[in-house]
Amino acid sequence: MKSALSPRGQRWLIGLLMGLVTLTPMGIDIYLPSLPAMAEDFGRPVTALQASITLFIFAVGVGQMLIGPLADRYGRRPVALGGALAYLLGSALGAAASSLDVFYIARVIQGLGACSASLVAFAAVRDCFSPAVGARVYSYLNGALCTVPALAPMVGGALAVHAGWRSTFIFMVAFALALAGLLAGRFEETRAAPARPQGTLYSLRRYAPIVASGRFLYFAAFGMAGMAMILVFVSAAPVVLVQQLGYSELGFSAWFGGNAAINIGAFFLAPAFIARFGRHTMVRVGMAALLLAAAMHLAAWLWLPLSAWIFMLPVAVLTVGFSLALGSGLSLALEPFAERAGTAAAVYGLFQMSGSALIATVLLDSGMPPQAAMALIGAAVVAPLLCLSAGMSRKLAAG
Repeated sequence: MKSALSPRGQRWLIGLLMGLVTLTPMGIDIYLPSLPAMAEDFGRPVTALQASITLFIFAVGVGQMLIGPLADRYGRRPVALGGALAYLLGSALGAAASSLDVFYIARVIQGLGACSASLVAFAAVRDCFSPAVGARVYSYLNGALCTVPALAPMVGGALAVHAGWRSTFIFMVAFALALAGLLAGRFEETRAAPARPQGTLYSLRRYAPIVASGRFLYFAAFGMAGMAMILVFVSAAPVVLVQQLGYSELGFSAWFGGNAAINIGAFFLAPAFIARFGRHTMVRVGMAALLLAAAMHLAAWLWLPLSAWIFMLPVAVLTVGFSLALGSGLSLALEPFAERAGTAAAVYGLFQMSGSALIATVLLDSGMPPQAAMALIGAAVVAPLLCLSAGMSRKLAAG
């Protein structure tokens, strides 16, 4: 397969894979400006709508454990097509939902579809490209992942202002329909035929060495804590900026998009910093940034009047630190599991996505202010990890 793709075929494939990975951030960010209006429409508190974000992320995380083996057993093409169609179905159900329970079901379906799509995208890169070319393709995919959070809230805010919040889900229906059509017409199977009969589809024995590894759990806990802080921010931002501070949907989009632009810049700077300072140093820098953001949130909550700058400045620190460290943490977590990297990546995704969704949901449902919730995650999870970092550094040097 690596030699079968023409330059034009490679461009088509990369474009399709970029479309697949955008489903997850689009499913989170495009309707954020509309959360207060949706809460009013459903007659429920905003916290009930915030739960739809973490429910989506939870489905993406759990789905990796369920769908990954299916893509290995039955191929990338049917899983990709199924994911796009599931996303379409979930989006249509969300647009038509008349109750919050139906909307929650729609979000789970959307999450499973987004999980299928992104999982196939990253697997297809391994299938079709050499490591050197694949590294560049991964950068394109990650660039798409970083760009969507900057653009989606602006698109969603404009749609909501002119056509109501349901139009954002109709937009996702149209996007998924177009993507499914392109997949059906242009996406060929990328998985090589297995050389020998495959064993049991799901086996707990494949996961045992991973979850028993202290090194893996250390870096997975960092990914989970950072994502939990991001999810608390993402879920609470519409309440703080729109409900409490009175910004319009477009005003919210400008603040959120500005932070996403900072995220893009940090992402592109990360490789240079990693090359100069090393992966573990960058993880420690990321942990220190998360702790600094947590302390800034706590101080602002206790002593300063709420404003957009006071709320968003610590978020910018959090975003930069997590963006600089995330790739290093993932690489260090997966490094000992070369023979089962796909399985290890799925477990890491379960921690980062589903684990963070559970943490964020519990804290938001408790009624705790988002600034205090992010400070608590920093103190309870990130601070102990940073204290253990010296020992982890010695262990990595010895290993």
